[in-house]
Order: sequence, then structure tokens, then C-alpha cells
Amino acid sequence: MATVYKTPGVFVEEIAKFPPSVAQVETAIPAFIGYTEKMDEITKGDLLLKPKRIGSLVEYELFYGEGPSPTITRIDLDDANNFKSADVSNTKFMYDSLRLFFANGGGDCYIMAVGLYGATLDAEDFKKGLEALMKEDEPTILLFPDAANLTADKLKDVQQAALKHCADEMRMDRVTILDLKADDPLGVQFRNNIGINFLSYGMAYTPWLKVSLPKNVKYKDVNKDDVLFRSNSKISLKGLTSDAALHEALDKVDQASADVASIQDKIEAIAPSFILRDKFNELMADFNTNKTVSEVEALFNYLEAIGKMVNTLVSGSEITNAELKTTLEGYVKNTFSPAFAHIVGLDAEAAADIAAYSVQVDAAGTFDAGAWEGVVGAPATNLIAGADDEALLQSTVTQLQAAFEPVNNAVLSLLVGTASKHAEELEKNLVNSFPVYKQILAGVRDSLAAMPPSGAIAGVYAMVDRTRGVWKAPANVSLANVVEPAVTFTKSQLDALNVDVTAGKSINAIRTFFGKGTLVYGARTLAGNDNEWRYIPVRRLFVMVEESVKKATEQFVFEPNDANTWVKVQAMIENFLHFIWRQGALQGAKPEHAFYVAVGLGKTMNPIDILEGRMIVEIGMAAVRPAEFIILKFSHKMAES
Repeated sequence: MATVYKTPGVFVEEIAKFPPSVAQVETAIPAFIGYTEKMDEITKGDLLLKPKRIGSLVEYELFYGEGPSPTITRIDLDDANNFKSADVSNTKFMYDSLRLFFANGGGDCYIMAVGLYGATLDAEDFKKGLEALMKEDEPTILLFPDAANLTADKLKDVQQAALKHCADEMRMDRVTILDLKADDPLGVQFRNNIGINFLSYGMAYTPWLKVSLPKNVKYKDVNKDDVLFRSNSKISLKGLTSDAALHEALDKVDQASADVASIQDKIEAIAPSFILRDKFNELMADFNTNKTVSEVEALFNYLEAIGKMVNTLVSGSEITNAELKTTLEGYVKNTFSPAFAHIVGLDAEAAADIAAYSVQVDAAGTFDAGAWEGVVGAPATNLIAGADDEALLQSTVTQLQAAFEPVNNAVLSLLVGTASKHAEELEKNLVNSFPVYKQILAGVRDSLAAMPPSGAIAGVYAMVDRTRGVWKAPANVSLANVVEPAVTFTKSQLDALNVDVTAGKSINAIRTFFGKGTLVYGARTLAGNDNEWRYIPVRRLFVMVEESVKKATEQFVFEPNDANTWVKVQAMIENFLHFIWRQGALQGAKPEHAFYVAVGLGKTMNPIDILEGRMIVEIGMAAVRPAEFIILKFSHKMAES
């Protein structure tokens, strides 16, 4: 609307002539879904199913810890106790996949922690992680290396859920890198299971990779029955030395390890996931649904069970190390006792204020009066308030939520943390005093282990996108920190992997070339028979353009649906496509050969579309495609002179 001038004078008007621009979105921000050592940002476990963006391995270790201890099935020594070899494997690959990702050119990424290392692999955990990522806009690549150790049927469920997630009509802005199972390098089982839906959003790679990344090897991993062999004869660590002082040191480490295991077993008995907060949140969800006395009683009973566990550990015989036990008794006096005295007081006040509620925490029967000063007989608090029973119940639960935090933190930081630290100190002393043990640890840490390739592939995507562009195929690129593929393929097997004559489900091979190293040597999506979406760079280029244009066009929502707006939208998109054409993303000698943008009445819309508020823009692109097969034709030529 033109400004109406009423006061004489000189006025300035600025007239917008240029169309807005399209900003290219990030193309290689992967989201890693899997299990971690911890998941702590502010409080213990608060990063469970909460995506967090990180930019380095150091940042990952700060919030999620390090890698798991490997599974060691055999260690061989020679007659002189020198390390020869070790059979090492793993079941949780998140940390090592991150290491390969950063080593191969990766940058920023998202971490979706679905559980801790001690948890059993569960397909539902990965599905919950995928669901939580629906709310995040930035990730453009999904991968879940830990899922490769699921059964074939469970892995299929996760992979199909990931493909559906990527192709969701509200998203369509990401792809997924899929791992095959270690025992299915040719992909026979994978192809039978994956189905036929949304295949253009998936990229599969085979085989697994042999890597020599340093491992987090601990005493308990080495000191197991039927693991250590000297000249093919079973032997124990004690059998490698006759030094009495070393035997005593080994006994102390055994004691400390048993203490840590005992504490972990006690926690797992009341919280199967080993996360106290998980069980507490389940009980809170029950209360929020029903809001009855029984749910409040269940919360008090759970806190009582935690107190009973702590009391048993300190007062019983589970903790064998006297020094550790004395330290834990101090924690009970200074930290646990005040926290549980408060809980006992809340329980007493709730019983006095709320009809049909009775005292749940048996303080005298749960806590040893000598160690837990002030808990038995703790007076009722004066914190619960409300006009009726429902309000009183809500107030009680609010107080319980606050009371749970110091208890949860104390159990994990003091109880588990102190025991683990004590064991680690003894292990360090053993390493420094027992050269043979130190050599065994070093040998195992440097041993080769196989792992899924998805983490390394995500790093390659990021590196190629940064240096060449998303339209360049992420193939014919060498892998860093990889010794070799776990399996070598014949030519006929490579043919069958790349071109699936039955259903077109192409699987990209990772191969070793003499003098070149280990190369990614495939660039197809799972839609190998689809001329539109056969190649990875084509799918990812379209994802990038679609998302970039979508975000830039949002500013035109509710603008007048007329020629002025159409011209701005068309010019904005054409400028962006012209820019990426000049970079080499689109094929054509002239812009009109490489792309087109159409919008307008009689072009892409009819009068009904205008009346119903639709502005339809049609965009066509001639995406560049990789030269997958280079054919050199030679022939004889007759001599002419």
C-alpha cells in the first residue's frame, strides 16, 4: 500500500528490485544412533533419546564416554611370554564408527544415544531413536552401526524403519547408510529382507572392514578362563610369574573388579537398563496417567529399594575391599543419609495429609541405624501442600522428583564412580609393575578387529561434499584407518553386487587395489534399476536442492498469489540453479539445457488452484551422473604411409 503523505517535505523510499536468494543447506550432517558408555550433559542419563550435535571426538567423549571393552576369545603367547596374536571382536560400534568418521573427513554430526553398553541390543531402541530424530531438521544422513549385530529379522525392521523415516512426506531431506551383517557379505539375506519400498533413500555397503584402532582393554577382558594361551596351552596371569608381590597385586585387582561387578549387579536388579532414571520415569509416567495413591506408593517403594541396595552394599559382605568400604561408609553418612532422611520425612507427611495413603518406607527395617544417622525416625517434612487429595498427591510427586536427583547422582557418581576409580588405580599399578601383562594389553589394543563400514562411509560423504560437492559420487576414494576389507570378492561376485538382475538392489563394494589401498568402489542407491534414482549423488543432489528451495520459499507463504510473487519465486530458484550449474552440478552447455523453473497461471496452475490457495512451482534438473563404466575401444588401422 502506498504511503499517504500529508506534511510537505522530502521523503525517501527504498524499492526492492532483487529477488531473495536460496542458501544451500548442509549436505553431510550424519546422525549416529546407538549405544554409548554414558549419556550425561547436565544430569546423569539426560541425553537418552535426545539428539546432540558435536564437532569432534573430544566433545563426544565429554558427553558420551569412550568405547566399550572388546570381546576377547583368545590370546596367544610364545614360550618367552611374548605376545603373538589375539582374537578380538565387538558388539557395540558407535565409538569406533565415530573415529572412522572423523578420520575419513567427517565434521559436525549428531549423536542419538539409545542405551548404555551394558544394555542388550534391541531393535526397538533404534526405532525410538529414529522417532526422536523426526523432530530434528539438520541431520541429512542416518546410520546405526550397532544394529549390524542384531538378528537378520530385527536388523531388517530397523533398516525398513530408517528408509520410511527418510522418505516421510514431511521430511524427504535425508538418506540412510545401511550395513550388512558380517556373515552376509554378498547381501543375499539383506536383499531378501529389505523389501521394495523407498529404496532410493538407502545406500548399502559391503563388506565389513578390518581396522586397527586402539581398544579400551581392561583387566577383566584379559583375565578370563580359556582366553590366555602359551604355546597352545591354557595359562592364567598368575601362571606367567612366580613373584609373590605380583600375585598379591593380582588378588587385589580381582577383589576390586568383583566389587565393581557386585555394585553393578545390585543396580541392575532394581533397574534392568542400569539407568535408575529409566525406572523412575516409568513410574512417573504411570502417575501422570492415573494420578492415584498406588502410583505414589510405587515411587516411594522404588526409592526405598535404592536405599536398601545402598545399605546392603555398605553393611553387607558384597564389598570385599576394606578401604573402599570405609570410603563408601563416609558417603552414606555425608550424602545418602540426608537424602533418604528427606524421603522418609516426605513419606511420613504424605501419610498424615493424604487419605488412603500409608507409610511405605520401612526406615528401621531398611537402613542400619548406626551408619544412616538421622534416617530412622526422621521427622515429617512440611513441604506438601494442596486443597484436596489430588493436589496433595501432585505436590508429593513434585517433591519426590526433586528428592530423586541427589540420590540418583550419588549412586552413579559416588557408589559406582568410586568403586570403578579404585579398580582403575589398582590396574594402573599392575601395568607398571608387571611387564608381561603390559605387553599383553598393548598387543590386544593393536590387534585387528572387524566392524561395519557405515561410519567410514559417512566420513567419505562429508569429505567429498566439502571438496567436490554433493553432486560428485562418493566413490573411488580411499579409506583412512582401515587395514583391508574383511572379505575379498571375485569379479562375478562384484558383478552381482553392483547389478542385481532380480530386483535392482545394488550394494556398493569396498575393495583393495594394489598400490592404492582400500577404496570405496560403488556409487549406487538400492534403487539400482531406477534410471532416475540409480546413483547416490543424484539422490543427494535432489535432497539438497529440494530442502534449500523449500526453506527459501517459506517466506512467500501467504504472499499474494499473483504474477509479482511468481516472478520473484522463479527468479530466486533460477539464480540458485544457475549457480550450482556453474559449479558442475547440472549437465548442459547452456542453463536452459540444464534446468527449468515454471510457475504461473496457465503454466503450472489453473484458476481453481488460485482459488484454493495453491502456488505450484515446477522445477526440472539435468543432474550430472557418474561415469560408472569407462569403455576404451581399440582397433587396428591400416598403414597409410
